[in-house]
This record gives sequence, C-alpha cells and structure tokens, in this order.
Amino acid sequence: MSKSLNQVKEPSFLKMLFGKTMIPIIIVLGVGVLYVVGLMPFVDHQSFPFPVIILVLALVKTILIVSNILKRLSKIIEICHSMERLLWLFSLLIGISILSFATDYTCLYQFDHSSFTGMPAYSDTYIYNLYHFIYFSVITFSAVGYGDIAPVSDVARFVVMLEIFLSFFIIGFALTNIKNIHLKEKR
Repeated sequence: MSKSLNQVKEPSFLKMLFGKTMIPIIIVLGVGVLYVVGLMPFVDHQSFPFPVIILVLALVKTILIVSNILKRLSKIIEICHSMERLLWLFSLLIGISILSFATDYTCLYQFDHSSFTGMPAYSDTYIYNLYHFIYFSVITFSAVGYGDIAPVSDVARFVVMLEIFLSFFIIGFALTNIKNIHLKEKR
C-alpha cells in the first residue's frame, strides 16, 4: 500500500519542482540561444557596453536566485522529506547556477578574449567555448580552482566572485535544511 502511495506522490513532486524552477531554466537557456542566434552576429561588441550588461544581469540573477528561488525551494523542502527528493532539488539548483554562469563567462569571452586566460586559442565557436566554461564553472562552484582557466578582467573577476558567493549560499542553504530530511525506516 505504501509503495503505491509513493508512486502517486513522486510525479506530483517532480511536477512541482520543475514548475517552480522552469522560469530560471528557460531564462538561462534563452539567454544562451539569444546570444548565439540573435546578438552575436549583429551586435558590434566593441562599441556596445557588453561587459557591463553581463555584469548587471549576473548580479540581478544572483539576487533573484538568493531571494526568490530559495524561498520557493524552502517551501518545497517543507513538503518533501525524502533524501532523494532533496537531492533532486539541490542538483537542479546547482545545475541552473553552473549553466547560467557558464553562459555569462562565454559571453564575456566572446566579447573580449583577454577577459580569461587559459582558453584554447584555436576555437572561436560559442558552443566549444561554452563547453570549456561549463568546466570552469563546475570547478569554480565546487571551490576547487585548478587555475587552468582564470579571469583577468575586472568584470570577469566580479562575475566569478558572484558565482562563488552563490555557491557558498547554496551550500549553506542545503546545510540548514538537512534537519528537514527524514530517512525512511526499513522494516
């Protein structure tokens, strides 16, 4: 009986989780597609204050994630009490953060190749650079910091600091909500 009850609750939890986080996911993917398809070919990157725009958008994104999304997720945490569901929740939040900052780094690099060091010189494609910056974002988020790719410009350093701040905030959020995990007892 309890097994069938869990099967009924699982799709509604996933529906609620993706419903609460779908807007940030669409925005992150939309910004990447908009940049590749719409802005990159037509915008004169040298005359446009592109790094400042990326910096402001990264700051707004970080504030929204910290204030809005974490409030929504804390309400979901109050409802769900299984380890698996909380891992889904935090994995999605970390994935959104990593992908969004990787998009920011790629846009900054496409604008000015001297904003980061350590990138392969033989690639100018957005997708290839996005792959490298997803790697860099994972390393930055996890606070490993190998140093193979490093921010050089002030704007790039500030965006990296925003990601580090957000990663510490998410980890702190996760640790403070551990008390809400109720492991299923084995009978």
